[in-house]
Amino acid sequence: MKTKSLAILLALVLVAPAALAQDAPEEVPPGWRTGVLAKLAGSQVGFSNWQGGGINSLAFTAGLEGEAKKESDKWKQAANLRLGIGAIKQDTLSLRKAEDVIFALYNLQFKGEGFFGKWNPTFAADLRTQFIEGYNYKEQPELKVSNLFSPAYLTQSLGLTRNVGDWFSQRFGVGAKQTVVTEEDLRPLYGFEADELDKSVRPEVGLESHTQLTREIFPNVIYKSTLSLFAAFNNPDKPDAIWENLVTMKVNDWLQTNLELVLVYDDDVTSDVQIKEVFSVGVAFSLI
Repeated sequence: MKTKSLAILLALVLVAPAALAQDAPEEVPPGWRTGVLAKLAGSQVGFSNWQGGGINSLAFTAGLEGEAKKESDKWKQAANLRLGIGAIKQDTLSLRKAEDVIFALYNLQFKGEGFFGKWNPTFAADLRTQFIEGYNYKEQPELKVSNLFSPAYLTQSLGLTRNVGDWFSQRFGVGAKQTVVTEEDLRPLYGFEADELDKSVRPEVGLESHTQLTREIFPNVIYKSTLSLFAAFNNPDKPDAIWENLVTMKVNDWLQTNLELVLVYDDDVTSDVQIKEVFSVGVAFSLI
């Protein structure tokens, strides 16, 4: 119940600005607008005869972010793709995964009139998974806990979206979610019951909410926050929640610092809130 209350509070905090904002006239740009951004970051620490002690380490992350948008008098489309992979090597330990994400999103909105001019009918779909195997190194021997499409989360929704300029959007609707685990041995880790272990997909239907906020809080400092909630009809008291926060501080056109905080709650996996923190300094350059 505490998690549900927290999710509702976060949603209200993010929705509140939209209720206070005023609509501004929008210009419709012709054709598709596209962009692809590549990111690289790394760190290295080495010691030799260092009396203070320490561990040699090498870490790197690489990422790719793509976006395509198209808008007409009646329709608005957006597609996003985010890929990331990273690893760390510490002293005599084996190379271990530090970052691994595949995320794709498609959004189609109809711009009507009257009520539907403010709340646009929307279809949205997204996919979340990873590239390579993941392990729990706290277990001895190390325990395999994930792989490509084990798990993968697919969601589709039909609902209404309220846009406030380019900086805020709120969507409510009915959604379907599929949890895909292609490796049978891993299915019990992701909420598959004993009678479901011969199936690779566990479907759910429920209500969903998606909130996105993007603001330049200081010159060259951009804050982006996305809160996704899904409450299955058969388990409405424990909604799934993903709250992603990213602060990007641009030093110049190619050097930037990123601070990322991601909170995930999925009672089918664990009753605890999952937390990921990433602080990186690296280069970013536009490919398109």
